[in-house]
Amino acid sequence: MSGSLGIKIGTTGFAAAAVAAEARAGGSGRCAPRLETTQHQATLIMTPGTAPTLARLGSGARPMQSGLAITGFVDRVGDPIDLIAADGSAHRPEDLVAGAVHYLTRYSAGAFTGAPAIAATYPSHWKSHDRQALREALDRMDMTGVHLVDEVGSILARVDETRGLPPDSTVVVYDLGGNGLSISLARGTERIGTTVRSAEFGGSSIDYAIFRHVLSGLDGELGDIDLGDPALVAPLSELRLRCRQAKETLSAETVAVVEVELGSVRHEVRIVRSELEELIREPVVGSTGLIREALRANDIDVGDVRAVVLAGGAAATPLVAEVLSAEFHVPVIGETDSALTSAHGAALIASSSVSAAESAPPQSVPEPEPTTAPEAPEPDPYAGMVESEPPLVVAPKSVSVQGGGGGEKVGSRRKRALLGAAVIVAIAAAIVGVVAIVMPNTLTQPDPKPEPKPAVSEQVSVPPTPSATPIPYPTRRVS
Repeated sequence: MSGSLGIKIGTTGFAAAAVAAEARAGGSGRCAPRLETTQHQATLIMTPGTAPTLARLGSGARPMQSGLAITGFVDRVGDPIDLIAADGSAHRPEDLVAGAVHYLTRYSAGAFTGAPAIAATYPSHWKSHDRQALREALDRMDMTGVHLVDEVGSILARVDETRGLPPDSTVVVYDLGGNGLSISLARGTERIGTTVRSAEFGGSSIDYAIFRHVLSGLDGELGDIDLGDPALVAPLSELRLRCRQAKETLSAETVAVVEVELGSVRHEVRIVRSELEELIREPVVGSTGLIREALRANDIDVGDVRAVVLAGGAAATPLVAEVLSAEFHVPVIGETDSALTSAHGAALIASSSVSAAESAPPQSVPEPEPTTAPEAPEPDPYAGMVESEPPLVVAPKSVSVQGGGGGEKVGSRRKRALLGAAVIVAIAAAIVGVVAIVMPNTLTQPDPKPEPKPAVSEQVSVPPTPSATPIPYPTRRVS
């Protein structure tokens, strides 16, 4: 493999981390891997005649690509009801996610000199049938080589590599994504128990809080502008996107500016970090209750927690780490760009799986156990007796054998001949007796010696037939 590609499947956004190792100039050894990352909105653009594409993050509420835009499909994976697009077409949500993964593999292909190892994360709150639905969708698109990994596992793998995790200790994974908050538990880098999720607080709710704050500051300038006017749908969507960008800006800076363009109104609204923190403090503090709920559900005491790991784009807000640290008195670990944590971890898992497979010793093939050769059969004493002679055919007694005497059976003719011989002997005996009675005187006189008669057995003969030829017994040619 020429590298690894990690893909994060998020409800509101996708991310990809391509890790490719570059060869040194001299061709010997390897240098530090080259890392390329990209983020996209969870908006799939369907264009007739071309493969689906994802809208780039920051490309605006209305993507520059022309075509049918479909959103909200990640949360629908596993739903037996098709997702209906704006043009009335029906789509399987898992097929749309598979199309997005396929796009990211093509989009990132330029970072590699060959085929990379690929792993894609699925949201930690997905059920088994959701994962199975996506697996089958990927297979239908000939992406059997894409490994699906739990997002919690990828987060832990990345943080353990970059920051280190306390071994054999309880760790809380606080994943604040676009559409909700997921709380998972782990012991070291191994996930334990079940994930607890709430859709009441997430990145989208923070975006909406900023959006309302901006609009409230324009009450005096909006005048008679009807925000429900269909003509303002696109400008309002663009304003929502700019509020999201302001949230991301305030994660690293203390001030952000939001440009407003609604009808004839053109204005810039300045927001400082303290204002954002006041807007979201209540839901952030309330999220600690979800952590306690997850601990109770998995029968773990709060005092056993040794660290909290942050993930998800919205978790980068400094107030989140501040509240969690004060509540649980443990280290709060997070990367600078927490939106990419799971994508980096997926790339690490993909690379590790390939390295493990390549470094594994070849499986030894067990030598076959010695077996005793089967004893040769005893030589047949009759083998070859008639090998040099033409085969002979013995007809059963019930089969007529054609011979010179017609179609009689051999047994019948032999019986008839013997019967005839017996009759002749009986007649001869009778004649001798009669002669002795009629001519008694002749016995006293010498009588000439009679000529000897042939034996009866010599007088009775059986005409030879082809089938009467003696056959040596036993024989190997009998059929």
